[in-house]
Amino acid sequence: MRAIASALLPLLVPLTLLAGPAEAVLPTAVTAPTARAATLPSKAQWQADVRAAYAKARPGAYLDERVASGEDKLAIVLDIDNTSLASHYAWPKPVGRTRKLARRAVRHGVAVIFVTGRYQDSLGDVTPALKAAGYDYESICGRKRGEAIVDGKQRCRASYATQGWTFILNVGNHGTDFVGGDYEKKVRLPGYRGLLG
Repeated sequence: MRAIASALLPLLVPLTLLAGPAEAVLPTAVTAPTARAATLPSKAQWQADVRAAYAKARPGAYLDERVASGEDKLAIVLDIDNTSLASHYAWPKPVGRTRKLARRAVRHGVAVIFVTGRYQDSLGDVTPALKAAGYDYESICGRKRGEAIVDGKQRCRASYATQGWTFILNVGNHGTDFVGGDYEKKVRLPGYRGLLG
């Protein structure tokens, strides 16, 4: 057996070298995030795109206007990943503009509620990160096992609406954050055609 292995070794080494870089021979599951990351813009570009989205939507002005109406139980709804926390670019740091909006809401007596595609039974993993990032929030709702992200988010918003909350702003970075209703105005941050989770 040892003789066969010794005979094959010279043949295997050139084949390995022909394969190119080590990642070329790794399973797809390992190389997929690297391929995805290569198609995403730089952190600086993402930050510029986030600033541009906030400048265009002007959610602070809308929040102030709605607060002036004197209504009770006003809230904003925030997605978590790459909306409130910089999950791809700087985990677990906050997305500065989103945290600024959340703090403005709290100062005006508007609740902050997170609605996420993360599973409800695993939210204990992200709640400490939200607290450490400086978010003061009323509640958090995730999807159930076996539930599609879009369905979970709609269910969560509808559930809060039946409790009397009015979502004046909905901030997210994917189309699934905005399907359905139960909110007044949206702020869509960059998701880069679904590549940024």
